[in-house]
Amino acid sequence: MTRHRRRSYAATGAALALALVLALVVGACSGGDDEPAERPQSQPAGPDTVSKVETVVTVGRITGSLPRDARHRLADQVGAVVDGWTKAAYLGGDYPRRDFSTSWPGFTTGARQEAHRDRALMSNEDIGERIDGVEARRSRVRIDVLAVRKRAVGVTARVLLGFRTTGRLERDIRVQGRLYLTRTDRGWRIFGYDMTKGAR
Repeated sequence: MTRHRRRSYAATGAALALALVLALVVGACSGGDDEPAERPQSQPAGPDTVSKVETVVTVGRITGSLPRDARHRLADQVGAVVDGWTKAAYLGGDYPRRDFSTSWPGFTTGARQEAHRDRALMSNEDIGERIDGVEARRSRVRIDVLAVRKRAVGVTARVLLGFRTTGRLERDIRVQGRLYLTRTDRGWRIFGYDMTKGAR
């Protein structure tokens, strides 16, 4: 299996500037210590193709100040966005299949278009016809936060997803990298990513 890697920022100038600020200052000061987030376990989208797996969400570095209760709410919200994508793109639905056109819920319009172009990376489209099921093995998300006036304004989510495919193609696959999120009037949305996907 070819290893895929792609970096994409489908964002307005302001959102892209935010991503750059996060990249520059996220290591400068920290208000969190990989604090476990109390959030619901992820539930499988397709009971015949996905095993139950808990998505472990932790709060990493916080640039600025963010109250403890706000950290937990944020972890829950961002975790739900990431889970929505991983279920739609990799873990859920019926296999074998070819159609992955709805694999990017929670993405901005521009990021969704970029992800569609990168669909061999950002979904299972490259292997969907050769497998008959997916078994999730691990799902971890660590969020680094930029907070202004005790309010989160930007998030980098470090994602690690491992799963095993069954069918003609039996393989352990890892999806790993960063998702960049911004707060919109529709909640947190993914506007950029730097991801890799490959067999382990």
